[in-house]
Amino acid sequence: MKKSLIALAVLGAFSTIAAAQSSVTLYGRIDENVTYQDPGKSVSGSSGGRLGKGVVKLNDGVVNGFGGSRWGLRGSEDLGDGLRAYFVLESSISADTGAGGGATVSGSGFFNRQSYIAIGSKTLGDIRLGRQETITRELDIRVFDASGENEMNIVEAVATNRPLFQNFGTRIDNAASYRSPIIGGFQGIATIGLSEDLKSTSTATPPVTSKAAEYHGLGLIFGQGPFNAAVSYEEYAGGVVSGSYNKVATVGANYDFGLATVYAAYQNTSDFGPQLAATTFAKGTDVDAYNVGVKVPYGNFTFKAQFTGSTIDRTAGLKDLDQYKYGLSAAYALSKRTTAYAAVTARSGDSSSTFARKNEYVIGLGHNF
Repeated sequence: MKKSLIALAVLGAFSTIAAAQSSVTLYGRIDENVTYQDPGKSVSGSSGGRLGKGVVKLNDGVVNGFGGSRWGLRGSEDLGDGLRAYFVLESSISADTGAGGGATVSGSGFFNRQSYIAIGSKTLGDIRLGRQETITRELDIRVFDASGENEMNIVEAVATNRPLFQNFGTRIDNAASYRSPIIGGFQGIATIGLSEDLKSTSTATPPVTSKAAEYHGLGLIFGQGPFNAAVSYEEYAGGVVSGSYNKVATVGANYDFGLATVYAAYQNTSDFGPQLAATTFAKGTDVDAYNVGVKVPYGNFTFKAQFTGSTIDRTAGLKDLDQYKYGLSAAYALSKRTTAYAAVTARSGDSSSTFARKNEYVIGLGHNF
């Protein structure tokens, strides 16, 4: 009897240790909002709609919300000697229609938000392999954007080929990334997205076949107390043209004064052009973008205001194009996991009559699980 009790106690101890060494967590978010979208007079707010007529839409939180709906799995295992293995599998949900997954560069992906495996330690850094966020996407959320690329997203094309900030499509397939250990508040990131000789054929007449370029990115983050700053450089190399293009340098910071956190960022793009788009690539076209924002917590409320602008310096004697986006938002925490929110955003600039989202008024609800 005593031996049986001892055996049970030992087995219980080992099961406790095993549970501590390895874990998997299911998590997610559901976010939806009602938006009144007011387009410019020369464009419709919805497919087939009347020019200049406003439209009411029910959007998933990925549009104008406080975070796109998603579900995911993340897990880690302690390998000993300070080393651990971990993974993330995360899939988007279009909560307004119930659709899941989404499009990627290489086709339709189920875990389209993130899907990577990693190994690392606090002293050696981490290596991640798989679909990951681009460096500017991560830095926008952590440092540059008061809304974290959500309701007042600084990354937006206000019209065709007219970007504010860029983030290289949010995420990159076939990526290998190294993250250094944090030393004196500094951490470095280096990421390569392999093209794997992927090609895409356009619907133009005659069709244009483009080869995917490789994504290259470098980032440096500093965080110490209330101050955070970051700088990054990203580009595409090969594919549409020989050499590199869409070369994007971004720098910015935020500071938490207690009563409010202030944000500022600047981005320069040279040889602007998206991947797999030979017909829109324009060597010599540059873009300068800038952003200022503020976030103010007050009890259960959080208020934000932000202004973002950019200037596209075009070639062949074409005039520069200016565009601006500004907005206000308020969120009320109903609990630790549920938030109600409202936001107003507006856009202006050259040829603003062609902006499909000139003004937007939003009321939404989000819940984390």
